[in-house]
Amino acid sequence: MTTVFSNSGQVLEQADDSIPKTKTAAVFGAGIAGLSAAHEFARLGYQVSVYEANNEAGGFFRSARIPGDKNMPSEYSWHGMGPWYHNVFDLLKQIPFDETGSVYDKGLSRPIDFCLAPDTHKAAFYSGVMRLPKMFRMGRWEGVRWAWLLLKTWASDRRSQEHYSRLNAAEQWKPVLSDVGWRTWRASFGPWIGSDWTNVSLHQAGQFYRKQLMTKPSHPHRADDEGPAWTHGARDGWLLLRGPSSECWFDKWVSHLKMNGVRFFWEEPLDKLHYDGTAITAAQLGSGARVQADVYVLATTPFAAADILERTPALAEKEQLRLFRPLTQGGPHTQVSFRIAFSERIAWPRERTAVIIADSEFNLTLFAQEQAWGADVALGDGVKSLWTGTACVATIPGRLYGVPLIRCTKDQFIEEVIAQLESCEGLDLLIKEANNGRSWKTVPRVRIEVWHGWLFSPDGIRPRQPKWVTTTNTQPYQPTQATPVPNLVLAGAHTKTGADVWSIEGAVESGRRAARVIEPSVKVIPQYKPAWLQVISAVDNVCFAIAAPHVLDLFVIACVVGFVLAAIFLWLR
Repeated sequence: MTTVFSNSGQVLEQADDSIPKTKTAAVFGAGIAGLSAAHEFARLGYQVSVYEANNEAGGFFRSARIPGDKNMPSEYSWHGMGPWYHNVFDLLKQIPFDETGSVYDKGLSRPIDFCLAPDTHKAAFYSGVMRLPKMFRMGRWEGVRWAWLLLKTWASDRRSQEHYSRLNAAEQWKPVLSDVGWRTWRASFGPWIGSDWTNVSLHQAGQFYRKQLMTKPSHPHRADDEGPAWTHGARDGWLLLRGPSSECWFDKWVSHLKMNGVRFFWEEPLDKLHYDGTAITAAQLGSGARVQADVYVLATTPFAAADILERTPALAEKEQLRLFRPLTQGGPHTQVSFRIAFSERIAWPRERTAVIIADSEFNLTLFAQEQAWGADVALGDGVKSLWTGTACVATIPGRLYGVPLIRCTKDQFIEEVIAQLESCEGLDLLIKEANNGRSWKTVPRVRIEVWHGWLFSPDGIRPRQPKWVTTTNTQPYQPTQATPVPNLVLAGAHTKTGADVWSIEGAVESGRRAARVIEPSVKVIPQYKPAWLQVISAVDNVCFAIAAPHVLDLFVIACVVGFVLAAIFLWLR
C-alpha cells in the first residue's frame, strides 16, 4: 500500500516489508477519470489508494438523495452515453451490477428518443440523417449550407484543431442560416455537446456530430424484460443509466474496486506535491498528512490542479503542467440542474422521450426519469413522475426578470424555469397527446429542487466544485496525460483525448491513457474516422500548412472554373 504520514511525520500506514514489494499508485480525485485510472492500476496488480475531497465518488456525474427533499434522487445534470462511448462501455462490462450481469448488461437503458420542442409548433423528432435540417427548422438550401460547414469540420485535422477550435460554432453558422434555423440548431449544443452555445467551438460541434453519425464499432446488448437483443450504433439515440448514477454505477464500482484491494480516503483533498527536481517524492493532503507512492495520478478538477501545482513553483513551470492556468482562464462552467416532482404519473407519446426546449433562453432540456429507471427505483415520497432538467446557458437574460442564470436568485431561477417550460407549446402538445388532452401544467407538483452543489447569493451563483468544459478559449491548452515528471500523470476530460470533448467518454479514456503512460499494456479504444475522411483531411493538412483555403473549397472553386472554361470552349466552337 502507499505510505501515509501524519502532519507530525508519524507513519500512519506502511507496506509490510515481509512480503514482496508491490508497485503503489496514489490517485487524487474519485471522479470518473480517477476511478478509471485506479481501475487499470488495480487490474495490473498495483496497490492503489484513492483520495477524494468529497465524501463520495462520481465527481460531476454523481447523484444524491438529500434529506428534506422528500428522498428524491438529485444529480448535477442528467447525462447519457452516445454510441461512440467505446471506452465507457468496455469499462462497464468489467463492473458487476449483481450476480447475473455487469453494469453494461443490467444498468443501461435502451436508446432515448430526442426531440426539439419549440414555443409555437409541434415537437420534431429525429427520423434520419437526411431529415436533420427539417428537425432544426431549416429550409432546403439552409440545410445544404449547414451541412457544408459541418462537412468541412469533419474533413480536416490541423485546421480544425488549430483554427476551428478558436471559432465560436454558433457565430460561424449564423450567416448561413435563418434566425429560426440558427436558434434551433444552437439549442442542441447544450444538451448534446454539454456546453453553452456561447462557448462551443466549431471544432467541438463538428467532431461531436461526426462521431455521433458515423462511429464504429456498434455495441450489442442482450435481450431483457423490454424486448429482444439489440445493437447500439451510429445515429442511434443515447443510453441512460437505469437508476440514479451513484446507486446504479458509482457505488457498485467503488465496491468492485475495494474487492480488488483499492483503498478509499474520503474528504481528503490534495494540497501539494513535493518535488525533488527529478520525481514526486510525496503528496501532502489538506489534513497535513503525507502520502508516498510509486505513481501519482492527478485527477482533480483542473481548477484544483492549477492551485495545487502553483504551491510547487518548480512543477508549475514544467511543460504540460504550465498549461493549467490558461486552461482555466475562462472560469468554471455554469450549468444548473433541477427536478420537478409530480404527484401523478405523466405519460409520454414515445418510450424514453427526451426534450430540448428549443426557444428557451436558458437552453433547457429535460427527461422524465421513470421512463428509463427500473420499477424498484424510488422517485421520492409521494412522487409518481420525476422530471430532471438542466439549464445549459448561463449568460442570456431570462424572460421574466431580464436576468441571466448566472445572476439569478434561487427563486428567480425556479420561476424562470417554470415560465420557459410553460411557454413551450411543443412540450405541452407532447403531454396532451399521451394524456388524453390533459396539460402537464394541471398536474399537481410535489416539489421543485435544484442541485445542492450550487450556491445562490446576491452576487450571483457559484459552484461548490467548479466544473470545466471545452470552449473556444481552452482547446489549445489541454495537457497530455504524460508529464515531464516520470512518476506523475494527469487524468480528466480536460486532458487531450480522442473523444476530444469534455464527456464521460473523455474522462474514462483519460484515466486509461494516464495508466498507459506507466503501463503500456493498458487498452485504449480509439475513435473511428472513415478512410475517405482521413484522406481528405490529410490533403487539407497540406493546404492549411501553406495557408490555402480548405481543400473542399478549392474543389468547388476548381469545379466552377472548369465549368466556366468548358462553357467558353463550347461557345467558341
